[in-house]
Amino acid sequence: MDRQEAVQKLAKVARISVAYAEDLYDSFFPKPVIPYYIADYLEKVKSEGDLTVVGAVNEAPEGRIGDWLILEKVNIFAQAWVDGYKVEGEPKYTVEFKGIDDNYKFLNYGTSFKEWTFDDGEGAKGVRVAHTRKELEVNGFGWVFDCPGVEVKEVTDE
Repeated sequence: MDRQEAVQKLAKVARISVAYAEDLYDSFFPKPVIPYYIADYLEKVKSEGDLTVVGAVNEAPEGRIGDWLILEKVNIFAQAWVDGYKVEGEPKYTVEFKGIDDNYKFLNYGTSFKEWTFDDGEGAKGVRVAHTRKELEVNGFGWVFDCPGVEVKEVTDE
């Protein structure tokens, strides 16, 4: 049974939402934490489709990627390849639109309903107010970093 099947079954048996079942599943089986440069490398080689996890380890470039893998972290890399991962050390940003009503000037992401919204930036339950550059770029918001009408601030705590 893979993660998605387990989440669906948990949601059905426990009579809870799929979003809550996903959170619960992730609390039981935490994803490995890897540096952002390893995450970028992993995504690159997986998207190219030419290498298996073993090939990705063997073909890793010299430097910090190769050094990280040499330091007995191959198991973590393999687990991240199979189960997914969380990224450590990746900066997060708040995105504030200038000249907009205070109640709607921050770009937020609703983690339970999986939609981008505008709100006051207070961070209600189930709403993420700080985002990584990659999250913003993948979802079509990469332009905010270059727009004079948008203030992007790096945050230390989420």
